[in-house]
Amino acid sequence: MKNYAAIILAAGYSSRMGDFKPLMDLEGKTPLKRCMDLFYNSGISDIIVITGYLNDRIKQTIEDNIRLKDSTKMVVNNKYSEGMFSSIKAGVKELSKDTDAFFILPVDIPSVKEYTIEKMIESYERIEDGILFPTFNEKKGHPTLISCSLVKEILIKNPEGGLREILNDHKDKWNYEEVADRGILLDMDTKDDFKFLCEHILKAPFPDYDECLEILRLSRDKQETINHMISVSEFSKKIGILLNEKGYNLNLNAVEAGALLHDVAKGEKAHAGEGAKIAENFGYGCLREIISEHMDLKNFTKISEKEIIYICDKLLKGTELVTLNKRFEQSFKKYEYEPEILKNINKRYDDAKTIKENIENIIGIRLENLR
Repeated sequence: MKNYAAIILAAGYSSRMGDFKPLMDLEGKTPLKRCMDLFYNSGISDIIVITGYLNDRIKQTIEDNIRLKDSTKMVVNNKYSEGMFSSIKAGVKELSKDTDAFFILPVDIPSVKEYTIEKMIESYERIEDGILFPTFNEKKGHPTLISCSLVKEILIKNPEGGLREILNDHKDKWNYEEVADRGILLDMDTKDDFKFLCEHILKAPFPDYDECLEILRLSRDKQETINHMISVSEFSKKIGILLNEKGYNLNLNAVEAGALLHDVAKGEKAHAGEGAKIAENFGYGCLREIISEHMDLKNFTKISEKEIIYICDKLLKGTELVTLNKRFEQSFKKYEYEPEILKNINKRYDDAKTIKENIENIIGIRLENLR
């Protein structure tokens, strides 16, 4: 396996934000801590943090972090006022000679998922000498993974366009990793950016709406299937909100994402299990149970996220809200002379009927009347 390092750029003034971005409170963790954790938890033990403005505060933060202290080296860039490329140079200069490739990540892009780093490393192992960009919906994001064959060029050149200009001179080395991780595009330059970023992070570990749509795009799902999943998601979330108002503690992010992806493998054999694998392959194993059981519940003793998606899927034929009898009538007729299959269909119907009645008793409304 190749040797990887990570350079975190945290030297700037944070002038547009009006606060010191590396050490702001971002849902209980600083952006700097999130970036360091990202690489450390992805198996990278050579982490270089470039500081400049208020470097003493960053130094104290690193020293206070016992778990990461031995894997993290702080480098002060005294030329930080000259711009980001001066910080990149300061970091590249500190790379060990046995490093094969290095990540570059600005500290104000702190919501990249660990799975993205792991997938980039997995792909880079098959690249001889290159530059790897993560992409979301065909847009390049951060971090970039760069071959150390470019170290000398980075150190001796001072192009007007900085690192971007150097990378543009080597387009023959470009490679892409398609990920369902919107965090690669989300920075925090302004207060509005910061607020949006907080909302995005709160959805973890589940994918947000756009990340789900990206999974569906990359999985090449048919539009009619996507329309059904969107309808199930909207209906499921509405029911989840009503149940929470009655004292439940359902995770609405799990409800929305699970419903948006429940039929991601529609058309494949055993599509519920295959769909769970697809979600896991994009880094969302947290949805395995919901997706794998949306056709047949293994067991249920309470109303949870998966039961909500189960019943909403059964009540929606395409995007049309129907009764359970109408939803199942075709299956009952088609398999009336195949007792083993009919037994499974009857179980699905009975489970759906029980869940429906339980939810209606709690919220006091017939589900057919909610749309």
